[in-house]
Amino acid sequence: MKALKVWALSVLASLGLMVGAAHAELPASVATSVTAIQTDGTAIFDLVFPVVAAFLGLAIVIKLFKRFANKV
Repeated sequence: MKALKVWALSVLASLGLMVGAAHAELPASVATSVTAIQTDGTAIFDLVFPVVAAFLGLAIVIKLFKRFANKV
């Protein structure tokens, strides 16, 4: 049982070291690229969202019209 505790402790310690190494600093060019991608994605979303919302609204209106037209 003691050997299992020592093994588990060593695994946790090595995982802790790996997590510490994963937080290395990225170059500034990577941060700039990610920021540019985020900006482009936001711009595309701002352009596309009103069109998608309009089509969704039209689809809902058409379905409601069909539902109430069948009851008449």
